[in-house]
Amino acid sequence: MKKYKILTFLVALTLALSGCEDTNDSYIGSRGEAVVPVISKIDPAFYTSDLESSFISFTVDLEEGDTVASAEVEATFGDKTAVLQSIESFPATITIEALDAMEALGVSESDVEIDDYFVFYVVTTTAEGISTRSQAAVKTFVTCEFDPELAEGSYHVVSEDWEVEGDVTLTVDPEDPYRIGISGLYEMEGGAANDNVLYLDIDSSNFSVTADKTLLGPSAPWGSYTNYYYEAKGGLYKSCTGSFEMTFEITVDEGSFGSYYFVFTKN
Repeated sequence: MKKYKILTFLVALTLALSGCEDTNDSYIGSRGEAVVPVISKIDPAFYTSDLESSFISFTVDLEEGDTVASAEVEATFGDKTAVLQSIESFPATITIEALDAMEALGVSESDVEIDDYFVFYVVTTTAEGISTRSQAAVKTFVTCEFDPELAEGSYHVVSEDWEVEGDVTLTVDPEDPYRIGISGLYEMEGGAANDNVLYLDIDSSNFSVTADKTLLGPSAPWGSYTNYYYEAKGGLYKSCTGSFEMTFEITVDEGSFGSYYFVFTKN
């Protein structure tokens, strides 16, 4: 399979870059009929298992020129729905404590488990009585508190897409617990051991993971290509298990082999 990917990569080097098609399908509403609120600056974006001290926060605003007669924040959990609070002016910073949302929804702590989620919407009503629910809902999962000790040590790596599997070592940066160094990726792929480290940066607000383009070795471990790089194109840290789910683009100086899905599981 990897031979096929290499052949595909070589063919791709002969092709010119094509243009990108705009596939933005976001619903923006009908001007003069509905007003769609905008949600941004979500931090944090999750509740933790310590529900008594958990909260989320986000900003709500309207597009320039839009006005509404009223607005309110609505919550759902499973088949339950409740109005949490009114919004008196825009922009507005909304803070929702987990216990307040649960009380409004009639949900007890025993009803909420890890990986359950709440969804928060903003509903606006125009002077003409037209109500619109925000398309940019805040989906808030319940997860575990971040524990840096759970994010380091010996890890097993599997990528069925890229056909590699092996063990690496993760180490927490002593000055930044959300920065994790990975050693041994190049060796795992069959390259000679070296001191190159790929750093994962965990976003403390939502546990998404990024990684800058990093040189792992002077050549592809299995071919005569110059320099071998990994760069994250998406990632998520699972704070309850310490696992990482990453998508890496794999490149050499001659070009890209594409992006592949990797799972890092703590040994």
